[in-house]
Amino acid sequence: MTKNKPYKSTFFKNKKLPFIEARFVKDSPYHYKEHFHETLSIGVVEVGTISYRNKGGDYLLRQNELAVINPFVMHSCNPAQKELRTYHMIYIDTAYCKAVQETLFGQLDSYIDVNIVNIEDKELYEKYLDLNYNLFDNEILYLEKEQLLQEFFTLYCDKEISSNLKNSNITKAIEYMDENYKENLTVQEISDYIGISQFYFIKLFKQEMNLTPHIYLLNKKISQAKKLISEGMEISSVALEVGLNDQSHLNRLFKQYVAVTPREYKISTIK
Repeated sequence: MTKNKPYKSTFFKNKKLPFIEARFVKDSPYHYKEHFHETLSIGVVEVGTISYRNKGGDYLLRQNELAVINPFVMHSCNPAQKELRTYHMIYIDTAYCKAVQETLFGQLDSYIDVNIVNIEDKELYEKYLDLNYNLFDNEILYLEKEQLLQEFFTLYCDKEISSNLKNSNITKAIEYMDENYKENLTVQEISDYIGISQFYFIKLFKQEMNLTPHIYLLNKKISQAKKLISEGMEISSVALEVGLNDQSHLNRLFKQYVAVTPREYKISTIK
């Protein structure tokens, strides 16, 4: 982090980085009326404590915390107990936010808000301060400023948005595979259906399920095959019914995953 701090109330805005504006306020006693911004607004307090109003609720903002204010949400940030406070704000254009989110999560209909208004996270807090101080440093190249913004916002999305998207995307993928388990599905088909890149989908699925989509689909086929066999269907018909090439393919999978052949399974289950 650069040691050259800006003074009093200072703004950063430059046509080379039109998607971000920053503000640094040192030792401010001032109060603000409730207002909104058209951008995503994220703030931290470096000295003091802020009495923070967002979405109709009242909060205290302290060090190692970030205030998250979604676009067009009424809010205000004022000194707690009449003390001076030093704080930082960044205002990020939602088109930029959406572009970064799409590099992480695939194509999106719109920029994704977060529901939380306060984030307590020391790593994010320090990344934020590093970004804001360097935005004001004239010796820092614009390329580096932009890189710091992307690093911060990527970390922010990964921590605050990924978990919700992971759950919904994996649920959607599993529902799709369950409905189409008879088909010889590809990763591309599944990832296209849920609207994320195939590489991100594979990584996400492994993280959430501790197995690959391929193994999940094979287990789904085997599970359905066991059900059909126990209901009396001929084994030769079962293989085709669950989308396998032939009975020998079914035999190999049963030996690998059930440790018996389909016929041995049938003998042991049908009375």
